[in-house]
Amino acid sequence: MAKLTVKDGGLFTTIQDIGRVGYRKYGIPVSGVMDVYSYKKANYLVGNAENDPVLECTLKGGKYQFDSDAVIALTGAVMNPSIEGSKIEMNTSVLIKKGETLDLGFAEKGCRCYLAIRGEWVIDRILGSCSTFVIGKFGGLKGSELKEEDVIVWKNKKNSFEGRVLEKTEIPYFSSKITVEFVPGPEWDMLTDHLKKQFLTTSFKVSSKSNRMGIRLETNDPLIIKMSDMKSSGTIPGIIQLPPNGLPIILMKDGQTIGGYPRIGKILEVHLSRLAQLPPNGSVKFKKVRF
Repeated sequence: MAKLTVKDGGLFTTIQDIGRVGYRKYGIPVSGVMDVYSYKKANYLVGNAENDPVLECTLKGGKYQFDSDAVIALTGAVMNPSIEGSKIEMNTSVLIKKGETLDLGFAEKGCRCYLAIRGEWVIDRILGSCSTFVIGKFGGLKGSELKEEDVIVWKNKKNSFEGRVLEKTEIPYFSSKITVEFVPGPEWDMLTDHLKKQFLTTSFKVSSKSNRMGIRLETNDPLIIKMSDMKSSGTIPGIIQLPPNGLPIILMKDGQTIGGYPRIGKILEVHLSRLAQLPPNGSVKFKKVRF
């Protein structure tokens, strides 16, 4: 068995994989990685299956002492990682030796970094997934974000591996200002024509209160609508909810499965990974599309 010891879990680091499928009817969200694209590339770089678990590190990555030799890869948010003080490259396979410590630092571009480790992770699957659902207190390691002295264990693969590197064209650019496409939601027409125009022309700021449940948006001119009694209705990641304060919330991977706020839109799936990399105080605009 190979292992690492957490010396600093960073701001919010959890074990995630592709998520849970088929349990939303029981009120259990899909969870899983926020940036699916970067996640799959990380596993590719170490020769793992694309749905194997990884560490998802948010804004500050933390420090990890490897008690065994390992092949690792880092994708997603640029955190200027180093091993024993020597800078290493992201988006490529890297060999870390027994006793060495990986330091991920702070994100300079993007919001979430993914650490893949070559091998078969020794971790329980809860409802078919290793993903941590912190609010539900299950999955990952004890249903919690990583803390100092936590240990992650894996079995090394026996076959040889020469390493891989991503082409420049495969590495996304993380902007703090993005435009995302959405389709009108079931309650889109609860907005007046004036508020629809306002929504489509406003550059919303990402709140520091955003998390894996939802990206909370701020503006000096909230979209206040007359709320009628609404029955709680189904939601999925990418739904744009409009609460009474007029500040939209984009539901993400740990978002609730039903909600009583108007669902004014649904972000196209292709944009969710980009949204996951928006840091606090970043900005997002919306473009309406129809099919």
